[in-house]
Amino acid sequence: MSRLVTIALLSALGFVLMAFARIPYPPAPWLMIELSEITVLIAYAMYGLVGGVSVALVKTALDMTVHGPTQGLGIGNITALFTSLMFVLALFVCAKVFQWFNKGLKYRIFGYITITLFVTVVLTGLNALFITPSYLTVFGPEAHFSTCFDEGAIENVISYFHGQNVMSGIGSYFGLITLIYGPFNLLKAGLCCFVYELVFNRLIFVFMQRSTTMKKYFLGNVFTKEKTEEEKTSE
Repeated sequence: MSRLVTIALLSALGFVLMAFARIPYPPAPWLMIELSEITVLIAYAMYGLVGGVSVALVKTALDMTVHGPTQGLGIGNITALFTSLMFVLALFVCAKVFQWFNKGLKYRIFGYITITLFVTVVLTGLNALFITPSYLTVFGPEAHFSTCFDEGAIENVISYFHGQNVMSGIGSYFGLITLIYGPFNLLKAGLCCFVYELVFNRLIFVFMQRSTTMKKYFLGNVFTKEKTEEEKTSE
């Protein structure tokens, strides 16, 4: 029961961060920087892959239920869900496959860099493939999902960006996507990892480890980590 309650609370917090704690990205004001992925990282740290995926799904569903599908197609909701799932996948690989998060701060930092780069590359690629072309069909006569392979899709994207005075000197579709979404995804992913390490790993997690009450309530993976070499030698 405590696991379900915690996942529900993290999902609700993720929804609040997604909906109300966001700021426009100056080079492209339609993009919003928000840190709701922190709740996904915390859920993974506490309850593993199932916890991270559960929070990703529930917070996205909450946002869609309260505010409706983004732009009618729900393309914003789909993007948010993909973003969260990419964080979970990258964290799973870094933590379980390479076990960097059990080897001290140096390896954790390397893990955060890997997560940030992975999310940036995948999300920028997905924006080029179908997210941005689909988003722009909302402003056409008929809203529908589109890809960069559809007739006229690339021209529509370039025209839209130039009409918004964004990167107006660049005529390459993939160049535009890379220069707009690459830095945005890099900044957002990097901020999420930084705040997660600073707030959860350094403050909340330490408090939870030292509190008997917290240990009894939170029964996830976060309290079953193997002892470090330093802890073993100090015994």
